Amino acid sequence: MYNEETRGKVARDRPEAWEELIQQRTSSGGFVERYFDSGLAVSELETKESLVSREVERIQIALTVVGVVGSIPRRLGGEATDLELAIDKKRARRVEHALRQSFSSWSKRDPKIQVTAEIQKEGIQLEWDDFIMRHMTQIMTELPLIATWAIQNDEARWGRSAVVYLENETRWVTYAMRD
Repeated sequence: MYNEETRGKVARDRPEAWEELIQQRTSSGGFVERYFDSGLAVSELETKESLVSREVERIQIALTVVGVVGSIPRRLGGEATDLELAIDKKRARRVEHALRQSFSSWSKRDPKIQVTAEIQKEGIQLEWDDFIMRHMTQIMTELPLIATWAIQNDEARWGRSAVVYLENETRWVTYAMRD
């Protein structure tokens, strides 16, 4: 039963759990404002549709490259061990799934997968560490752009959604890269 005596006991037994919640930093602004950059010059030609289109295209390209990686047997070469090959295939499947999830946040249609010679070459030569660094750099570049545009154009609600989509993509792709 919960009463004054047990309430004190619970608080004494697990103070670390609440400390973490209490000590979280809170910003004076909102969720989107964390990424707002007043020094960022956002084109007046940018629209919500153009920003969404750019995100859809960015994810489609990454999805296509990762799809190529997953479709090539023994992509790492003859000297690769079975474990290395298995990890490569597993990462390709996981990252592809994470990118599809992210794509579905931005668009309700299926992604257009068009494998060009350039994308085929990139997929064959893909190094996961380089790919993830480039991908995360792109996302971290997009966050301030989208947040700044949303605030400057009184689209804070849409901006919150867009920031959540990008942050989710970051978490999902990072988690997909585990071994």
